[in-house]
Amino acid sequence: DGRRLIDGMSSWWCAVHGYNVPELNAAASRQLSSMSHVMFGGLTHRPAAELAQLLLGCLPKGLSRIFLCDSGSVSVEVALKMATQYWAMRGRPEKCRIVSVRRGYHGDTFGAMAACDPDSGMHGMFKGILPSFLFADAPERAPD
Repeated sequence: DGRRLIDGMSSWWCAVHGYNVPELNAAASRQLSSMSHVMFGGLTHRPAAELAQLLLGCLPKGLSRIFLCDSGSVSVEVALKMATQYWAMRGRPEKCRIVSVRRGYHGDTFGAMAACDPDSGMHGMFKGILPSFLFADAPERAPD
């Protein structure tokens, strides 16, 4: 209709896929008519179980478990807790240091923010209240 839109949020998904894409609208509509979002807080559903089976077929021998999360930040939080719990259950609770890579973005929940670069990352203002992780330099990009 001739109006101009200024995207003040710049949503990642809109920036990548665009706005009001008919194919994406149709896919979302199909999904919502089948089943809307269900949090995994102790729950599961058939599509999640089917995805887990598919993923199990891609894993190397010896890996036989899938843990699905609701978001990237939650998956980072769960990974941090699993790593800590692993050593605690093995009788080594002192093995609780976490190493992350500088210049990385891992999410906006507290554990995920702690894994982000404390010096150049966007969560620097929380540095004093976040858990303290160790940081390795990010690998340099190989020349083309």
